[in-house]
Amino acid sequence: MTTTKTKDFGLAAMLVAKNTKMTGYTTDELGNLWFEFATDENVAALEEGFYRNTVDVRIQDFLAAQKMLKALIFETKRNMYENRIRRFNPTNTNTIAV
Repeated sequence: MTTTKTKDFGLAAMLVAKNTKMTGYTTDELGNLWFEFATDENVAALEEGFYRNTVDVRIQDFLAAQKMLKALIFETKRNMYENRIRRFNPTNTNTIAV
């Protein structure tokens, strides 16, 4: 299955609001979150419509999608931060592989 990736938060929220299947997300080496969506015939048209400002979306669906994606972003960032603290905590008995 092919996927479409974007780090554009607004585009990702619009795709979620339009019921495009989000297949996952990844974090790059700079800490940017990339949202992945299943590629189908509608994704390209929705993406083009988003940038041309021609896509209609229900505002409540868009706001709910933003809320869900923000929760995902903050959870991911918190987990990265906690893992970093745990890794460098002097009381941590685990060793760090070099």
